Amino acid sequence: MVEKEVKSITSEILIIGNELLNGTTLDTNSHWLSKELTKLGVGVVRKSTVGDNIEDIKSAFQEAIRRKPNWIFSLGGLGPTYDDKTLLGLAYATRRKIKMNPLAVRFLKESAFERLSTKKPSHTSPRLLKSSLKMAKIPEGSIPLKNPAGSAPGVLLSYNGVSIVALPGVPREMKAIFKKHLKALLSRASSRHVRRECWLDVEGVGESKLARGIERIAAKYAPEIYVKSHPIGFKKGKSLLKIQLIQSFPKEMEARERRMKDKLLAATREMIRTIKSLGGRVKREKLV
Repeated sequence: MVEKEVKSITSEILIIGNELLNGTTLDTNSHWLSKELTKLGVGVVRKSTVGDNIEDIKSAFQEAIRRKPNWIFSLGGLGPTYDDKTLLGLAYATRRKIKMNPLAVRFLKESAFERLSTKKPSHTSPRLLKSSLKMAKIPEGSIPLKNPAGSAPGVLLSYNGVSIVALPGVPREMKAIFKKHLKALLSRASSRHVRRECWLDVEGVGESKLARGIERIAAKYAPEIYVKSHPIGFKKGKSLLKIQLIQSFPKEMEARERRMKDKLLAATREMIRTIKSLGGRVKREKLV
């Protein structure tokens, strides 16, 4: 349905770390990143999670590259310890040598100096530990991205037409690098697409009862509009759910934009009539 339009700019997210597989750590990073990418008009088509195993990381990158998304984002595994293997796995997957990058070394020194400066005045460039220098070893031909909230630089690499970004697993560092270096870049790349959403808060009719109506409306307004239901549960014996109508179309259709707005409005109104005809009630309607 609308999937073809949304996927004009696509991305995959690769989450790396044993702690995410064994339940020690909850993956909030990919949830946050998915929301940010979607707001920018970049569709997330797949997420994968692997442990700190070099062959698994290499294979995960290779498989994602073969699927040819526009972007691949990896989260985690950029630190100084022995089990931080993301960049080595990426180097193997892209057949690149992994080398000490002078700019990445400078970023590490600047980060260390900034941390020292917050404690006491210092004009001495800090000496980096060998373990810290590990974070400056990145695949040949890639670009380090300075970390405004920590040490490990992010890494940007282009390979076989795919842009690959490796980000740290520490949430505030991952978010800081994304906002500083990637948000504007992605926004420019996705500016040729328009995306709108309308949300309906529904009471008194369940998802099963609405299923045929949702399918009918989705088919009628495809491919520009996609309809999705989200069950919430029950309150005082009444079913609660949210209906999401997503509209996406290329920017070059700007001349038709008024008609496109009318199309989203028409689909929403038809959805509301269907809900009412089945005994439900729309408590709130929100255009995003």
